[in-house]
Amino acid sequence: MVVAAIGMSSCYNHFDDPAPTKIWTAEDFSNEKIITIKELKQMFYDEYGSGSSSLAKTLAITEDLVISGKVISSDQAGNVYKSIYLYDEDCESAIEVKVMVSNWVLYHPGQTVFVKLNGLCVGSYRYMLSVGTMPSATDIANGYANNNIQTKPDIDAHIFIGALGELTAADTLVVTKNNYSTVLTDDAMGRLVRFEGLTYKEGTFDGDKYPQYLEVTYPNNQTSGVYENRYELPDGKPFNTYAYNYDDDRYYGSSWFSYNNGSPTTSGNYIVRVSGYANFALQNLPTVDSTGDITAIYTKYSARSGGYIKYQLLINSYAGINF
Repeated sequence: MVVAAIGMSSCYNHFDDPAPTKIWTAEDFSNEKIITIKELKQMFYDEYGSGSSSLAKTLAITEDLVISGKVISSDQAGNVYKSIYLYDEDCESAIEVKVMVSNWVLYHPGQTVFVKLNGLCVGSYRYMLSVGTMPSATDIANGYANNNIQTKPDIDAHIFIGALGELTAADTLVVTKNNYSTVLTDDAMGRLVRFEGLTYKEGTFDGDKYPQYLEVTYPNNQTSGVYENRYELPDGKPFNTYAYNYDDDRYYGSSWFSYNNGSPTTSGNYIVRVSGYANFALQNLPTVDSTGDITAIYTKYSARSGGYIKYQLLINSYAGINF
């Protein structure tokens, strides 16, 4: 009984004073080859190109390759969903890694994360590249080129937490009305960008009316959603918030910000898309034609065919909107 008591006591002491979590460094991956995020993206482009023919394509990684980067996203506010975005400051490139929810608990902005790529894949969804697991038949049918790294064994096999750091000014690309046409290229997709001096607009841009809200319903309990754009509430009142939560119906909101009033449409115009689950969904939109700054992850979206391209801004938190 004495021996058993000592054994149980030692177990409880170990539980109360657990070993520190390992902080991974580049030296821990000496048996693999560390490549930059830009090199990983180029591997995909070398195989499929970067045009519309690359959409929904999957590049399986079968070599012992590793990428690393700073976390530049947070899902704490409920707007980023099942993703972390990593920024590689050595090559000024970023990419989405598809994981699960509550990522801000484990992957803090500024923290270094390493990703073992062997067994994962790079996929293109509406021009945005991401790292995830191989797609299922259902994913492929829906136009997705990969899936989330979902199970704990898979996460433990591929995602390794490095040093806890901080984001610096150098981690954010600064864009203004004077330089957006030259410094903001598709190489910046996935990066954290501060847009200074944007103007909030309402009305029709490139065939769409803004602000607009996307309602998703599942009639007759069907598994695939039916999507409908809304421009007013059921009581006829206009929307005036970034997104909406109405009687537990949560609508995505899309609002238009511009450097050039919509002309040309190919650059200088950005859509802020906010989830109805975001904790700032019900914040009021700015006054029309007012000017301010937005810090967001820079993304690209298109029709399934690859046309009708829009550049969308993914907001980490309401603190990124300053109007």
